[in-house]
Amino acid sequence: MDKFIPREWQDSLITTVSKNLEEKNTIALEAPTGSGKTSFILYLSFLTDKKIIYLTRTHNEFTRIYEDNKKYFNLPIIYLFGKSNLCPLKERWYDTDENQKNVCKGCVLKDKIVDMDLLKMRSPEEFINDVIDDSIEKIRDDLNKNNMGRDQKGNLTTLRKDKMRAYCPYYSVRENMKDAKIIMMTYNYLLNPSIRYNVFYNNDEEKIDLNDYYIIFDEAHNLDSVIENFGRSLTNKSILKSIDLLVDEFPLNKYKCHERVEANLILEELLNNFSSTRETDNLKNFKFSNDFLFRMKDLESLKKFSDEFDKMNDERPLKDRSKNYIETVYNFLYDYQRMENGGLYSSINFNGKELRLRIMYYDTSEYFSFLKNRPAVFMSGTLPSEDHISKVWNMDNVFYIRVNDIFKNTGGIKKYRIVNGYTTLGKYRNNIEEWSEMLKKYMDFIVNTYNESEKSVIVAVPSYKIMFGDNEKKIPGIGTYLPDDMRKNVFFENKRISFNYLEKTALASRIIIFSVHGGKLLEGIQLIKDSKSLISDVIIAGLPLIPLDDYRKNKINYLEKALGRNSYNILYYEYALIKIKQAAGRSTRSPEDRANIWLCDDRFDSYYWKKNLLNE
Repeated sequence: MDKFIPREWQDSLITTVSKNLEEKNTIALEAPTGSGKTSFILYLSFLTDKKIIYLTRTHNEFTRIYEDNKKYFNLPIIYLFGKSNLCPLKERWYDTDENQKNVCKGCVLKDKIVDMDLLKMRSPEEFINDVIDDSIEKIRDDLNKNNMGRDQKGNLTTLRKDKMRAYCPYYSVRENMKDAKIIMMTYNYLLNPSIRYNVFYNNDEEKIDLNDYYIIFDEAHNLDSVIENFGRSLTNKSILKSIDLLVDEFPLNKYKCHERVEANLILEELLNNFSSTRETDNLKNFKFSNDFLFRMKDLESLKKFSDEFDKMNDERPLKDRSKNYIETVYNFLYDYQRMENGGLYSSINFNGKELRLRIMYYDTSEYFSFLKNRPAVFMSGTLPSEDHISKVWNMDNVFYIRVNDIFKNTGGIKKYRIVNGYTTLGKYRNNIEEWSEMLKKYMDFIVNTYNESEKSVIVAVPSYKIMFGDNEKKIPGIGTYLPDDMRKNVFFENKRISFNYLEKTALASRIIIFSVHGGKLLEGIQLIKDSKSLISDVIIAGLPLIPLDDYRKNKINYLEKALGRNSYNILYYEYALIKIKQAAGRSTRSPEDRANIWLCDDRFDSYYWKKNLLNE
């Protein structure tokens, strides 16, 4: 373990931050990428002996705090993953949904808890693999020794309870959280009220007192987009599956009752409403017909058959159980009936194959209300503005610290440069010939920049369609014009791409990485050698404005009425500004790093962008 030597800003601010947190104020800490925000929080815990709940958007981001903790502090740490990740009994899961109902019902492992070695420094991946492997091994051992068996349905049963060594990894992690100095979890465990209650309370009594912890939200610029997606969604596939389930499991010749007819009419009418939706990539206002709204007033018929199917499912062997699609529809419509401060929208996913209805919320402040009078830190290299945090999130007593305003060059130097003659403006995309020429120009600039760059290059584009194009509509993307001789040095963001493989390749040679603003590569990638960045140039290929779709317009209008002021910049331009700075931040990981940030869109040549970027 290395000795931790705090940087100047960390040493200077540690007392101020800890004093404000003890007074239960909220800290907004904006410090550049690579300046040491993660190690600062660990240093804070180390000096104050205070426990930390550390929240990130994704599990992938757990790794950063593990690396700093292992290197400098060795504080007891635990990682809370979801049930589906930590359950060793994959046969109980007939759905990929983390919220699968009754997955633990009747499981003999649920109450089997073990103590965990939290001082053993393991990466998140090693931790989850060790816990799952150990649990599976003990299950097999108990089965071989007849301490457990299986019933006719395939469920584990207890034969000799006093001899059993098998345990539940998920509930063991939850029970061991109280002994950890650092608890790692994703945002939804605290921000989503129902999940927070489930994890932190037991019969209305707090199992873990949040007042005993400093609550840290890392990469807090992501919070709005995460909360916006807390609402349920419903696809046409789910409606069709629910109709099939109703017909197959509850045939009319056996269930001759009003509720069976009513359930069928609700689902059929819902499907008809769905089929009238215009397909669009953006979020479009959606309204149910008056006939359906009238029919939807009473959802008890759906609830009746949903509950009945759950009972039938429980009686079946594990291998024959299936998802309750009637419950999926019921839950969506139930939430819609009770929706406040939100609206209903339709969209189609990226591959153009699945139509979806989504409940989207406008007011995110209610999700932060539990933080009142609790010590919390929002931190990022690109935090939302003070106005955003105080007005949109409705947070009081916020102490806003911009590290770069106090200490210069804490995270390297980025030189922003506007490059004219380029744009991803929609009117160009409507003309394939003009659009093709523009994309060729972009690719020429990318190749030339790469050829002259000192290190690797990141290209940030506004959307996957601009990056890949649309094969069905024969619309090209930037990637269409990549020269063949460069393909071995180029990586495009996708679900399967490995951070480790990218890092290994970048250590061996210069590469180009294409990613979408807000994608996992622009949020979490760290390509470093000897603590210095392996990226020297970032190309912002187009202005990453959120589509000003119906949802965004309605949210702006809602908040302007609620706040009594113009919120356009806060909710529209600020989002793009954060994404640009976040992408640029991938290029500097230490105070010694220097990087060029190329702003390739004519729209950057205006007052707002010059003021907020060229003065960096």
